[in-house]
Amino acid sequence: MVQSVDRAISILKCFNERKRELKLSEIAEQLGLNKSTVHGIINTLKFHGLIEQDEKSQKYRLGLYLIMLGETVVNSLDVRSFGLPIVEDICQKLEETVHVCVLDCTDIVYIDKRECANSIRISTKIGSKFPAYCTADGKVLISYLDRSKQLRIIPDDIPKFTTNTITDKMEFVNQLDKIRENGYAIDNEEYEVGLVCVAAPVLDHTGSPKYGISVTGPRIRMTEDKIQEAIDVLKDAAHRISVRLGYKG
Repeated sequence: MVQSVDRAISILKCFNERKRELKLSEIAEQLGLNKSTVHGIINTLKFHGLIEQDEKSQKYRLGLYLIMLGETVVNSLDVRSFGLPIVEDICQKLEETVHVCVLDCTDIVYIDKRECANSIRISTKIGSKFPAYCTADGKVLISYLDRSKQLRIIPDDIPKFTTNTITDKMEFVNQLDKIRENGYAIDNEEYEVGLVCVAAPVLDHTGSPKYGISVTGPRIRMTEDKIQEAIDVLKDAAHRISVRLGYKG
C-alpha cells in the first residue's frame, strides 16, 4: 500500500455519525500520528474538497465533494448485474415469470425479465411499457410518492382493462397507503384476465423507490398460498437488493 494514501483514507474514516466534526489533535490521537503529518494530509484533502474546516471552531468535517462521489457510485450500480442472482433465486423458488421495472411518469418500463421452465410465457419484453395504475409494480412504486405526485400520475378517468380494474381515482389513492404500509402490491387480474402479479419495491440509499420487482403467474396457479409465498420471497429479495443500493432501513 501507498502509506500517504492509506493515511488519507484513515483520516476520512475517523468521521461518522457520532463524530461529525473533529479537531486536528483528536484525529492525530485516534490514528497515533503526529499532528504535523496529519495536518499536511488534511490540507491536501481540503484542496480536493474531501475535507472542510469550520472557520470559527477550526474543527474539520467531511467535504461536499464526497456527496458527488457517492451519487456517482449509486448511479453506476447496475441492478441487472448485481441483482441477477437474486432474480434467478426468485425464479427457482416460485417457478413463475419475474420482472424488474422502473417508473416512467405514468408508466412502468420493464428493464429485466426472467422466465422459468414451468412458467406460462408472459407477452412482455424488456423495454415494454404498461400503465402504472393497474399493475402491481406500478402501484407499489407510486405508493412511495407524495400525494401530489400520486394525484398527477393517476388519471381522473382510469381506463377499464378488465372487470377488476379499479377505476375510481380516490379509491385507488386510498389503497396506496395500505400498499406502502404492507410493502407489497397485488394486481388481481386488473390489467389482463387470467394473470395475477405480486410486486415489492426496491429502495435506494435515501429510502426512495428505485425499482419494482414482481412475479406474474396464471390465476390457476396463483392460489392464496402461493401469493403469500410470493409476498414473502419478493419482500426478502427486494430488501437484499435495496441493501446493495445503500438502503439502511
